[in-house]
Amino acid sequence: MIQRRVVRRYAAALLSAARRANVIDRVESDLGLVAYTLDSVPLLRRAVRSPVVPRERKKQILEELLGDKLHPLTLSFLKLLVDKRREEILSAVEPEYVQLADEVRGIAKAQVLSAVELTEEQKRRLAEGLSRATGKNVLLSIEVDKSIIGGVVVRIGDTVIDGSIRGQLAAIKERLMGGM
Repeated sequence: MIQRRVVRRYAAALLSAARRANVIDRVESDLGLVAYTLDSVPLLRRAVRSPVVPRERKKQILEELLGDKLHPLTLSFLKLLVDKRREEILSAVEPEYVQLADEVRGIAKAQVLSAVELTEEQKRRLAEGLSRATGKNVLLSIEVDKSIIGGVVVRIGDTVIDGSIRGQLAAIKERLMGGM
Protein backbone atom coordinates (compact mmCIF):
# COMPACT_ATOMS: atom_id res chain seq x y z
CA MET A 1 0.00 0.00 0.00
CA ILE A 2 1.29 3.43 -0.96
CA GLN A 3 1.50 5.84 1.94
CA ARG A 4 0.27 9.30 1.06
CA ARG A 5 2.85 11.04 3.24
CA VAL A 6 5.68 9.30 1.33
CA VAL A 7 4.17 10.36 -1.99
CA ARG A 8 3.68 13.90 -0.69
CA ARG A 9 7.27 14.10 0.52
CA TYR A 10 8.66 13.07 -2.87
CA ALA A 11 6.22 15.36 -4.73
CA ALA A 12 7.19 18.28 -2.47
CA ALA A 13 10.90 17.66 -3.05
CA LEU A 14 10.34 17.53 -6.80
CA LEU A 15 8.29 20.72 -6.70
CA SER A 16 11.02 22.46 -4.71
CA ALA A 17 13.61 21.49 -7.32
CA ALA A 18 11.26 22.48 -10.16
CA ARG A 19 10.70 25.90 -8.56
CA ARG A 20 14.45 26.50 -8.32
CA ALA A 21 14.84 25.52 -11.98
CA ASN A 22 11.71 27.49 -12.98
CA VAL A 23 10.15 24.44 -14.67
CA ILE A 24 7.07 23.76 -12.52
CA ASP A 25 4.71 23.53 -15.51
CA ARG A 26 7.09 21.42 -17.57
CA VAL A 27 7.58 18.89 -14.77
CA GLU A 28 3.82 18.73 -14.24
CA SER A 29 3.36 17.96 -17.93
CA ASP A 30 6.15 15.37 -17.78
CA LEU A 31 4.54 13.60 -14.83
CA GLY A 32 1.28 13.45 -16.76
CA LEU A 33 3.10 11.82 -19.65
CA VAL A 34 4.79 9.32 -17.34
CA ALA A 35 1.48 8.41 -15.65
CA TYR A 36 -0.25 8.06 -19.03
CA THR A 37 2.58 5.92 -20.41
CA LEU A 38 2.59 3.61 -17.39
CA ASP A 39 -1.20 3.25 -17.60
CA SER A 40 -1.12 2.66 -21.36
CA VAL A 41 1.75 0.18 -21.47
CA PRO A 42 1.17 -2.54 -18.85
CA LEU A 43 4.39 -4.32 -19.81
CA LEU A 44 6.40 -1.19 -19.00
CA ARG A 45 4.54 -0.72 -15.71
CA ARG A 46 5.27 -4.34 -14.72
CA ALA A 47 8.93 -4.04 -15.69
CA VAL A 48 9.44 -0.82 -13.74
CA ARG A 49 7.69 -2.18 -10.64
CA SER A 50 9.18 -5.67 -10.79
CA PRO A 51 11.60 -6.54 -7.99
CA VAL A 52 13.46 -8.98 -10.28
CA VAL A 53 14.40 -6.36 -12.89
CA PRO A 54 17.73 -4.78 -11.82
CA ARG A 55 17.62 -1.08 -10.96
CA GLU A 56 20.14 -0.16 -13.64
CA ARG A 57 18.00 -1.88 -16.28
CA LYS A 58 14.89 -0.02 -15.07
CA LYS A 59 16.68 3.31 -15.34
CA GLN A 60 17.93 2.35 -18.80
CA ILE A 61 14.37 1.46 -19.90
CA LEU A 62 13.03 4.77 -18.61
CA GLU A 63 15.80 6.71 -20.32
CA GLU A 64 15.33 4.90 -23.65
CA LEU A 65 11.55 5.28 -23.71
CA LEU A 66 11.10 8.69 -22.12
CA GLY A 67 14.51 10.36 -21.93
CA ASP A 68 14.10 12.57 -25.00
CA LYS A 69 10.54 13.55 -24.01
CA LEU A 70 11.20 14.60 -20.40
CA HIS A 71 12.99 17.50 -18.80
CA PRO A 72 16.27 16.29 -17.26
CA LEU A 73 14.95 17.09 -13.78
CA THR A 74 11.95 14.79 -14.28
CA LEU A 75 14.12 12.00 -15.63
CA SER A 76 16.52 12.37 -12.68
CA PHE A 77 13.53 12.17 -10.34
CA LEU A 78 12.35 8.93 -11.95
CA LYS A 79 15.81 7.45 -11.59
CA LEU A 80 15.92 8.55 -7.95
CA LEU A 81 12.65 6.71 -7.30
CA VAL A 82 14.18 3.58 -8.84
CA ASP A 83 17.36 3.97 -6.75
CA LYS A 84 15.27 4.35 -3.58
CA ARG A 85 13.05 1.39 -4.54
CA ARG A 86 9.98 3.63 -4.67
CA GLU A 87 8.82 2.68 -8.17
CA GLU A 88 5.32 1.89 -6.86
CA ILE A 89 4.66 5.59 -6.23
CA LEU A 90 5.40 6.71 -9.79
CA SER A 91 1.75 7.10 -10.78
CA ALA A 92 0.70 8.51 -7.39
CA VAL A 93 3.21 11.38 -7.50
CA GLU A 94 1.51 13.18 -10.38
CA PRO A 95 -1.79 14.17 -8.68
CA GLU A 96 0.05 15.09 -5.49
CA TYR A 97 2.53 17.25 -7.44
CA VAL A 98 -0.33 18.97 -9.29
CA GLN A 99 -2.05 19.77 -6.01
CA LEU A 100 1.14 21.20 -4.50
CA ALA A 101 1.93 23.16 -7.69
CA ASP A 102 -1.57 24.65 -7.64
CA GLU A 103 -1.00 25.80 -4.06
CA VAL A 104 2.21 27.53 -5.17
CA ARG A 105 0.35 29.16 -8.06
CA GLY A 106 -2.44 30.32 -5.73
CA ILE A 107 -5.03 28.07 -7.37
CA ALA A 108 -7.71 26.17 -5.50
CA LYS A 109 -9.89 23.58 -7.21
CA ALA A 110 -13.49 23.38 -6.09
CA GLN A 111 -15.79 20.46 -6.77
CA VAL A 112 -19.34 21.76 -6.95
CA LEU A 113 -22.51 19.69 -6.79
CA SER A 114 -25.54 21.60 -8.01
CA ALA A 115 -29.15 20.48 -8.19
CA VAL A 116 -29.48 22.14 -11.61
CA GLU A 117 -27.19 23.27 -14.41
CA LEU A 118 -25.64 26.61 -13.45
CA THR A 119 -25.67 29.55 -15.83
CA GLU A 120 -22.38 31.16 -16.84
CA GLU A 121 -23.23 34.15 -14.63
CA GLN A 122 -23.88 31.86 -11.63
CA LYS A 123 -20.59 30.06 -12.24
CA ARG A 124 -18.72 33.36 -12.46
CA ARG A 125 -20.29 34.71 -9.26
CA LEU A 126 -19.66 31.44 -7.40
CA ALA A 127 -16.01 31.39 -8.49
CA GLU A 128 -15.56 35.06 -7.51
CA GLY A 129 -17.14 34.50 -4.08
CA LEU A 130 -15.01 31.44 -3.41
CA SER A 131 -11.91 33.31 -4.60
CA ARG A 132 -12.61 36.13 -2.15
CA ALA A 133 -13.21 33.64 0.67
CA THR A 134 -10.05 31.61 0.01
CA GLY A 135 -7.75 34.32 -1.27
CA LYS A 136 -6.95 32.06 -4.23
CA ASN A 137 -7.99 31.80 -7.83
CA VAL A 138 -10.73 29.14 -7.69
CA LEU A 139 -11.33 26.79 -10.59
CA LEU A 140 -14.72 25.10 -10.59
CA SER A 141 -15.54 21.52 -11.50
CA ILE A 142 -19.32 21.35 -11.59
CA GLU A 143 -21.51 18.27 -11.52
CA VAL A 144 -25.31 18.18 -11.48
CA ASP A 145 -26.82 16.01 -8.74
CA LYS A 146 -30.61 16.28 -8.47
CA SER A 147 -30.58 14.37 -5.17
CA ILE A 148 -29.42 17.49 -3.31
CA ILE A 149 -32.86 18.93 -4.18
CA GLY A 150 -31.67 22.55 -4.47
CA GLY A 151 -28.66 24.74 -3.83
CA VAL A 152 -25.02 23.67 -4.08
CA VAL A 153 -22.41 21.69 -2.17
CA VAL A 154 -18.83 22.94 -2.58
CA ARG A 155 -15.69 21.01 -1.64
CA ILE A 156 -12.31 22.74 -1.65
CA GLY A 157 -9.65 20.42 -0.29
CA ASP A 158 -10.91 19.17 3.06
CA THR A 159 -13.50 21.94 3.45
CA VAL A 160 -17.14 21.29 2.55
CA ILE A 161 -19.70 24.06 2.28
CA ASP A 162 -23.16 22.50 2.17
CA GLY A 163 -25.69 24.98 0.86
CA SER A 164 -28.05 22.28 -0.39
CA ILE A 165 -31.69 21.82 0.57
CA ARG A 166 -30.86 18.20 1.44
CA GLY A 167 -28.13 19.41 3.82
CA GLN A 168 -30.45 21.95 5.42
CA LEU A 169 -33.14 19.29 5.91
CA ALA A 170 -30.60 16.96 7.48
CA ALA A 171 -29.49 19.73 9.86
CA ILE A 172 -33.10 20.45 10.87
CA LYS A 173 -33.72 16.75 11.44
CA GLU A 174 -30.58 16.54 13.60
CA ARG A 175 -31.71 19.50 15.72
CA LEU A 176 -35.19 18.04 16.15
CA MET A 177 -33.87 14.58 17.04
CA GLY A 178 -31.29 16.08 19.40
CA GLY A 179 -34.01 17.88 21.34
CA MET A 180 -35.83 14.66 22.15
